[in-house]
Amino acid sequence: MQPIYIALAATIAGLSLAPVYTFPHFSAWLFGSFSGLLFFLLRRHRRVALVLLFLSIAVFSNLRYPQQFPSRQDIVYIDHLARKVTLTGMLTNIRQLTEGRSWIELLVDSVTIKDHQIPLEAPLRVRLYMGEGTDQLFPGDVIRCKSRMRQPRLFGTPGEFNWPRYLASQHIDMTAWVKNPEKIKLLERKKSFPRRPIVQWRSRIATNIQRVMPEERAPLVRALVLGEGRIIPDPLRKTLAKSGISHLFAISGLHLGMIGLLGYRLMFVFYRRSPRLLDWQPPQRLLPLVLLPLLLGYLLLTGDAVSTRRAFALAAVGTSFLFWRYYVNPLLLLASIALLSLLINPLFLWQAGWQLSFSGAAGILLWRPVWQKIGRHQVVFLRYPLQLFLVTFAAMLATLPLVLFNFHLFAPIGILANLVCVPIVTLLALPLGFSGLLFYPLFPQLSELLFQLCGLLLAYVLSLANWLTALPGLGGTYLFLSHEQILAVALLVLLLLLSAQLAKQNLLRFGTVSVLSAVVLWQFPLAQAHPVLLTMFSVGQGESMLLQNNKGQAILIDGGGFYSDRFDVGERLLAPAFAELGVTQLDAVVLTHNDLDHRKGLVFILDHFPVREFWSGQPLAALPARLQNVLLKNSIPARIAPPSWSAAPFWTSGVLHIFNGSAPWISDNDASLVLYLDHDKKNSLLLTGDLEKQGVFKLLAAGLPGSVSLLKLPHHGSRFSATDRLIDQLNPQSCLVSVGYQNSHHLPARQVVDYLQRKNIPLYRTDISGTLQAQSSQKGWHIQHWQQGVFR
Repeated sequence: MQPIYIALAATIAGLSLAPVYTFPHFSAWLFGSFSGLLFFLLRRHRRVALVLLFLSIAVFSNLRYPQQFPSRQDIVYIDHLARKVTLTGMLTNIRQLTEGRSWIELLVDSVTIKDHQIPLEAPLRVRLYMGEGTDQLFPGDVIRCKSRMRQPRLFGTPGEFNWPRYLASQHIDMTAWVKNPEKIKLLERKKSFPRRPIVQWRSRIATNIQRVMPEERAPLVRALVLGEGRIIPDPLRKTLAKSGISHLFAISGLHLGMIGLLGYRLMFVFYRRSPRLLDWQPPQRLLPLVLLPLLLGYLLLTGDAVSTRRAFALAAVGTSFLFWRYYVNPLLLLASIALLSLLINPLFLWQAGWQLSFSGAAGILLWRPVWQKIGRHQVVFLRYPLQLFLVTFAAMLATLPLVLFNFHLFAPIGILANLVCVPIVTLLALPLGFSGLLFYPLFPQLSELLFQLCGLLLAYVLSLANWLTALPGLGGTYLFLSHEQILAVALLVLLLLLSAQLAKQNLLRFGTVSVLSAVVLWQFPLAQAHPVLLTMFSVGQGESMLLQNNKGQAILIDGGGFYSDRFDVGERLLAPAFAELGVTQLDAVVLTHNDLDHRKGLVFILDHFPVREFWSGQPLAALPARLQNVLLKNSIPARIAPPSWSAAPFWTSGVLHIFNGSAPWISDNDASLVLYLDHDKKNSLLLTGDLEKQGVFKLLAAGLPGSVSLLKLPHHGSRFSATDRLIDQLNPQSCLVSVGYQNSHHLPARQVVDYLQRKNIPLYRTDISGTLQAQSSQKGWHIQHWQQGVFR
């Protein structure tokens, strides 16, 4: 095996381990250096040397991960202020988003609060989000505005998208937000800024496309031609994803390659007509070199995306080899570029675009003997469709595990959709759109016509995508698999891809091991050792809990929810957490009360997970329309908890009691369902919803079925919930509370926190510790929090 493959595998292994465990710095350097020295001394013993090379590179790669998150006291200080500050800096980049929003990137050199200058260790890179778009700001502008600056942080929920790591990969230190561009004061325009003319040109073209085209087509054309995929509305984006063709609207190596191929074919027609040029140099040596400036211009004009930058680097290296007439194995070249990119920025490993682009290209190259051999013996009108089908199948097969891991989406119709849509987009719509870019400065009317034709073709592609996703069982579906199950899929995919490369004897051995390993991983036992588990998810300023037992039962109590529709807690936090924890179905979903921060995340869960029963304190007709619709659509029985205390029929480990204290004269919060688990004396718990003072008094007056060792504070620790009375009467061993980080309600209340400290009762908070898990044991509840990929 080539050392490049070993080095790439070792780099990926070392980096993959780093979020869970980072080696001690000195010991790792010592071990890595020793392994590297042994590799040099034993390099003639190939197998031993390759193992030592793997270990050495893996250790050093593991050490590089924490270096990507430098600790800066000025960032921590500004974040902890939790107040608006005045920031001054130079705009370096700008992007348009959906719903007319936008963001700009600033190099901030001054931060003040009430005329007090906050000292900065170095200029800050800040991403400033705006509630409205703007076409008046460009790179090189020096601006000033007031905003609250935040350090990117995780919710602390299993399986969630690592937003801080994504921003760190783009070298962003902090984020901020303003309502509209009017809140920004322009101080200076630096017209000599390198990127400014390109962004201005893109802005003019985008405005022109928006003007001459129907509203529903403009985002698709701008995404394909200018790389503005972020402006595609979410419903449309989901349609493209479920049909498996969303990659066609994200500028990548596919688009760069097609532009290069079409340019080469066009130039080749003229080149071969000149005997002098043919005598001087063969076209395959010279034309790729001539095309590089064109591809560089396309890269810059479409936003200089990381994926396009990687494709351009690959094209530049390949062009150099062609010019110097040096042959290199394409798979080896791909691995070299992948390794080089990780050496430059290790955080690329966790970018879905990096994963999909390299895995897709590797799949195509691994199956090259298959599609080349089959296509060679076919007539022309069969050869290209058959080769396109095999290439598409290889790319989709190679990316399947990563799509399941990153997006939890499986689109079986994707092969057929790509078979039809790839030629339409790459051979027709893309050349029309690119020609529109070239003709825009000199022939704007011709450019508008080309953009309209491009939009017409993309509208047809969208109609086809809608039709295909409507076919029963073929449209994209969400699959929330555990890591072990995704690894099982990856092993089977690797077996299929390597079938074209391995000899029959080796293929049989590898196939046997892969299939057996996949079966074991797919059936990997996730049975818990603890009789009862209570997981309190960190969902911001809201609440959601999962109650499980060792009999395989799981109950979701509330689902969290934000007031904004742009972040679905159920889709973005709860469902990935279920996959991480191995939860595939729910015996019941309990809605304690009808507040948005408790119910909004339930809609996605009810629509995508098998649920046996839904319980609340209200009749179905009193629930919001979205909740009613999803219950009826999935035929989920809706139960109403009886008044006062009753035993829950869906729980068999101990007794789960539900208290319904609703009455016409009390508030919605005070009508919250209360759950009490009587497992044993040391492992009992009380979940109090959003009870306020009146509800707490009513609960205490009704009496509790037993003692309480673990208490969830009522109403997120509000000072208006008579928590002191509850604590005095119950005397729990520990308390939990679900609150958002630096929430505007200042919860839990200072009075409640101080009271618990005086009573010497530990309080566990999601805003500080992230997702919490209370595990029952013979000694009582043992509480851990989610940290670095496991509960610790």
